[in-house]
Amino acid sequence: MAISKQSRSALPIGTIFLAFLFVVATAFAVIFYLQIGKLKKETSDAKTKLALYVSPMAEASPEISPLVSAASPNRTVVQQLLRQLSDLKQAIAGVSTPVSQLVGVNGTVNAALSSVGVQPGTPLTTAIKTLGTRLTTSNKSADEYHALYRNYRRRFHAVEASFNANVAAMKQKLASSETRIAAITTQRNSLASEVAAQASQFQSKISGQQTKYVSDLRNQVVASQQYQQELAKAHMTIGELRATIAGSRPPSQGANAIEAQAAGKVLKVSSNGDLVYINRGSDDHITVGLSFAVYSAEKGVGSGTHAGGKGSIVVIRVGRFASVARITHLARNQAIYPGDIIANPVYSRDLNRHYSFVVYGDFDVNGNGVPTAAGREQIIRMIKAWGGKVVDHLTSQTDFVVLGSPPSTLVAPATPSRDNTALADMQRESLARYNRLQSTAQALSIPVLDANRFLAMVGYYVHPLQPGD
Repeated sequence: MAISKQSRSALPIGTIFLAFLFVVATAFAVIFYLQIGKLKKETSDAKTKLALYVSPMAEASPEISPLVSAASPNRTVVQQLLRQLSDLKQAIAGVSTPVSQLVGVNGTVNAALSSVGVQPGTPLTTAIKTLGTRLTTSNKSADEYHALYRNYRRRFHAVEASFNANVAAMKQKLASSETRIAAITTQRNSLASEVAAQASQFQSKISGQQTKYVSDLRNQVVASQQYQQELAKAHMTIGELRATIAGSRPPSQGANAIEAQAAGKVLKVSSNGDLVYINRGSDDHITVGLSFAVYSAEKGVGSGTHAGGKGSIVVIRVGRFASVARITHLARNQAIYPGDIIANPVYSRDLNRHYSFVVYGDFDVNGNGVPTAAGREQIIRMIKAWGGKVVDHLTSQTDFVVLGSPPSTLVAPATPSRDNTALADMQRESLARYNRLQSTAQALSIPVLDANRFLAMVGYYVHPLQPGD
């Protein structure tokens, strides 16, 4: 009974344990609630503060979302942005400069772009593209210049190689020449030694005879003096004889030498009076077509009008010792007779003697009264065909000067020009040379023949003339 009563008065242990658990749970609930409120407040404050840095729209942007994804307590979004901004400033300006000073109107970026010709305010991407285009163009030009440089360098190397090859060849030739010179020098020294030895031997040989030669030489000098005296007397006698002969026959040299140049004589005249036979043939180098002037033997070569004598003939047939010629011209009241002499200043019987002529001026060989340069060429052909020589320069060895008409008088052109001036200079020079030839020939006593005199003395006539013309 007692045991039952005690059990009813005491609190059950389970109740106490439950009450303890309730109190603990209530305390934890109160603490948890307080912590949740605090966290909500902190979260609200953090969201409010975060809204000052990034909005929900900005947070969703492709530029910010990677930063948010990579954010951590030690690497926040703001820290990442600050780091990127610092890198950007460092990349742009190389220094820590506020962004406003970098990208402002007068900032570092615009100043840098303006320095390379980009207008201020141009977007950076556009500026970069422009500069990229310029860089591409510059690189292309640089490549072209590099290509030209390489081309010139290749050409230089080619020229250098050729030059080196030439130098090597020249060195080889020089070495060969030096070798030949050394050999020639050695040979020359050897020959000089031989000559010296021979000279010594010769000197030793003649030394013994020198005394005898000196004695003989003295005797010869005495005899020579005697001969000189006799020779002087002979020269005096010869001079006297020459003076006597000079007065009796024409000179063979000097200004009148042409008068002594008779080439032969007329042997016979045909019965009808149109052909003559002369004493010169092929052995005397007579050729068909060679013409002669015919002179009276008493009057001599050079007589008659223009020194043309009494007429002219041209060879038509040639024999060994004689030839037949046709009469081409007779002067008025003249006739050709046996014994008349013939002459042509170009013709020479001696093949080793060719008379030399200087021919200058214009000549009328066609009988139309108009002297031309073509006429001069025909005169030159005549002289060469008949065995004479035509030279350009007048010397003391020249035999004859043949002068045609002098250059015409200069006429000033209405409109001066370079060609007219050059022509006038040529005409003046031609006239000056014409006058020089005349004066020089006179100073050297060389016969000067004008056109009429030359043609008459060689027996040249354009048309066969009748007797009395």
